[in-house]
Amino acid sequence: MNLGEAIARWPVLRQLREGDPFGLGRAARSERSRTLKPRTEEAEHVVQSVCPYCAVGCGQLVYVKDGEVSHIEGDPASPISRGRLCP
Repeated sequence: MNLGEAIARWPVLRQLREGDPFGLGRAARSERSRTLKPRTEEAEHVVQSVCPYCAVGCGQLVYVKDGEVSHIEGDPASPISRGRLCP
């Protein structure tokens, strides 16, 4: 690949060339990203839990797929953490 081809493939130029300077539309998406689904959609069930790592006891939503944890996020219904978790 020569320098001209490399520059033409640069994502920032594609973004500007396709009229999407803020990266909110077509230039920010690829064929692969269009087919991706959130892990939370593919979960078989969701279990409410409590984070065991400190004394605060933040509420968690644990998403399970094929008997394994696929995703964990804060539980917005928790009065302790209101959907937030430590980084």
